[in-house]
Amino acid sequence: MSNIEGEAHAFDMQIEERIANGHIPDLRRAPVCEYFYNNPWRHPEYVKLDFGQIFERIDNALRQSGPQKGRARVMEIGCGPGFISLELARAGHDVLGLDVSSKAIAIAKNVASTDPWISERGPLEYRVADFLADDNLARGSFDAVVTVGALHHFPDQDGVAARVKELLRPGGIFIVQEPTRDRYTRGLAAVVHMIRLFLSAGGGFYENLSIPTEQVQLDAEIDKIFKSLRYESEGGEKLQSPNDNEAGYAEMHAMLSRSFDTVTMQDTSAFFHELIGGLRFDETTNAKLARYIRDMDTLLVHEKVLPATEFFFVGKNRI
Repeated sequence: MSNIEGEAHAFDMQIEERIANGHIPDLRRAPVCEYFYNNPWRHPEYVKLDFGQIFERIDNALRQSGPQKGRARVMEIGCGPGFISLELARAGHDVLGLDVSSKAIAIAKNVASTDPWISERGPLEYRVADFLADDNLARGSFDAVVTVGALHHFPDQDGVAARVKELLRPGGIFIVQEPTRDRYTRGLAAVVHMIRLFLSAGGGFYENLSIPTEQVQLDAEIDKIFKSLRYESEGGEKLQSPNDNEAGYAEMHAMLSRSFDTVTMQDTSAFFHELIGGLRFDETTNAKLARYIRDMDTLLVHEKVLPATEFFFVGKNRI
């Protein structure tokens, strides 16, 4: 099995299991879904705080920095089940979402076909394809190329840059929202452990955690969190897909800096999206606390108290 086939198979399995357990990948129609025990998709309020914020960043970048300064022709690389592409179409953009997972694209098409706002949105197409090898993509045909959590799956970052530049129109922009799990530290894992323990002690976390009484126990628990934050097994194997974490912050940042004229390069968060789905207080408290955790996370990253593990980038095509 090739890496592309392995990627497709991994995400086929993931989306099929999620859909079978009540998941609806739609920022406006996401239900409460208790299948997710510690994931923003558990509750629509968390979806808005996390993915809704990402969509707003992307839409603002299109309107402020894109060549059209309004409705744009957009391609999303690795769109998965299509929720960002769908929301961009609802905002009036002309959108093409690509993914190697045929199951994810089938779900994206199904969700889009039942969209109550279908008559108000811009054109939207989903396609099963590897954007690096798809001959149906015309050169210079997009105002913007977007990736949300897909860029770090590409080992050949320069190849991605060359292809994106080829597909963008003059003045077109590359918009990137990416995790950088290589920037997780044991110190950040220790902070996450402490917050989880406090929440658990107050009866408001999905795990019933006990206070470690020995240093060896504390170290082991921090190590476990550290591995999980990096999406690695305790033995260091990749948990999500064969190409997960193929590129880290250094590789992505270097490629973006040398291939595009930077408009925005912003560290965005450290850990909040790995925590808010686990809240188990009453619904009102959960919503307020989730927003506080997100905003405090942003502040602590901005003040350089915590290491950033996600970034947002906008760059213009360098001709």
